[in-house]
Amino acid sequence: MTFHNLKSKTAKLCIGTLVSCVLPVTGLAADLPQAPVPEPVPVNERVNKTWEFVLAPYFVGANIVGTSQIGRLPSTDIDVGTSDILSNLRFGFMGRAEAVYQQRFGAMVDVAYMNLANSTDALLPGGRIRVGGDQLIVEGMLFYRAYSTPQSYVDLIAGARYWDINLDFNRTGTVAGNFDISRGADWIDPVIGVRGFHKLNEKWSVSGRGDIGGFGAASDFTWNVQAGIGYHFNQIWSTHLQYKALGVDYSNGKSGIDSFAYDTVTHGPLLGVVARF
Repeated sequence: MTFHNLKSKTAKLCIGTLVSCVLPVTGLAADLPQAPVPEPVPVNERVNKTWEFVLAPYFVGANIVGTSQIGRLPSTDIDVGTSDILSNLRFGFMGRAEAVYQQRFGAMVDVAYMNLANSTDALLPGGRIRVGGDQLIVEGMLFYRAYSTPQSYVDLIAGARYWDINLDFNRTGTVAGNFDISRGADWIDPVIGVRGFHKLNEKWSVSGRGDIGGFGAASDFTWNVQAGIGYHFNQIWSTHLQYKALGVDYSNGKSGIDSFAYDTVTHGPLLGVVARF
């Protein structure tokens, strides 16, 4: 056997051995289970979590209209526009916080506070009256998610709305001279209602809420209606524009200098930012 033939047989033997070794390994690798590739979550679907938290500061371009009566003064019309509130606002805060458990049960707290200087000025037959004061409204609600899909939900809500109203009346030009009267009251109204949310697409949504309360337990009646649209930047951040109207008809049932009545509607556009995490 020549050296050339020996070299050729040796090469064939090595190639055959390599193929016989590689093929089983290749087949074994093909038989191994492959790790599943996770499917992407559509942007317009909410991700189910054990807990979800919401923080939502907002601002209402409020207008307050109605009547109020304190002490022995006659009933006084209140008509405070957004420009009056902004020009006389000493301090204000508005915001909502929520916690949702397993997309089924939840609780929320909403706080709206405005402290105003003399925000309305009215001419009367007996002189002139200026009205200022502050208004604090705190809502504490529990809710049950009665209907839920990845794009929509409907919540049944129940809880209480706390009011703390203080009014300052400055009357001038009267026969009795000039005088200031400050009166206030605070009370808690039971409230029941419903709210809903629907995602139109990955960027836009609509939402609304309505509730009623009071039922004579504190105020004779209170109600709230709000609805609007939302724009979603991502799964966490969104902004919402709604129109909100909140009414109350309250009287403490007293007479003389201790009497206090507040029958108003606070309404206007609401602009807020929402963070979900």
